[in-house]
Amino acid sequence: MYVNKCQSIDKANIMSEYNLIGNVASENSAARERGASVAREYERVVKTFNKVLILKEKIRLSVEHRINELENFLARNGEQLSTLSRNIEIYELNISKSVVNLEELLVEEARIKDKYNNLLQGVPMETVGVTAVEEESVEEKSLQEHGPSTENLIQQRYHFLDNLNSSFQKLDNDLQSISLLQTEMQNARTEILEKKEQALAKKIILDENRRDLEEEREQLESDLEISVKEEEVLTLEYAQLINKVEGSIVLGDDIDRILFSSLGTVDD
Repeated sequence: MYVNKCQSIDKANIMSEYNLIGNVASENSAARERGASVAREYERVVKTFNKVLILKEKIRLSVEHRINELENFLARNGEQLSTLSRNIEIYELNISKSVVNLEELLVEEARIKDKYNNLLQGVPMETVGVTAVEEESVEEKSLQEHGPSTENLIQQRYHFLDNLNSSFQKLDNDLQSISLLQTEMQNARTEILEKKEQALAKKIILDENRRDLEEEREQLESDLEISVKEEEVLTLEYAQLINKVEGSIVLGDDIDRILFSSLGTVDD
């Protein structure tokens, strides 16, 4: 009876050892599978973080580069607008001066035409103010010295007609000069007006370009701010994840000894 009892105990111990070996084998396999699964998942997460962070960096650098380009475009645009504004002011000033000059020429033209008409109406040249005083003095002296002889009267008539013709000729020349000046001023004014219109058209285009550039810059700055915040969140989260993993991969001395001794046995 005692022998049977001992045999039963031995069988129980053997079964317990078999069960223990089976459990270890099962746990070994499960642990390796779980470890491989966790490693794959960690690798997937790491690759995803790296890929997204690289993308975020490219986006940030690209947007910053574009914003710098827009700043340069806006600076050049501002310089061109400033130049156009100064040119437009100069054009307006010259146009105002040309108007004043044309008005003065009209006044002078009217004055000369009035003289011309007075001479045609028989108004004395002295009254009109077109005869030289020295020539009048010579004639008066001639009359006083020689008297109104026929020859003197004929000479006075010739002299009078010569003076009259010279007066008309001078008025003709003055009117022609005024006409030429008016034509030149009107042509110059027309040219200035055309340049002003061209400058105004360019200014409209530059203003539109400036607004478009500013809108694009504002949108990019807003997008960059959002992207940088996302990049910051991802970077912090990634760093925390790495710290957690690094903190969990800490092996005790006994486990470390077993691992390396086992690896040494395998290598042998």
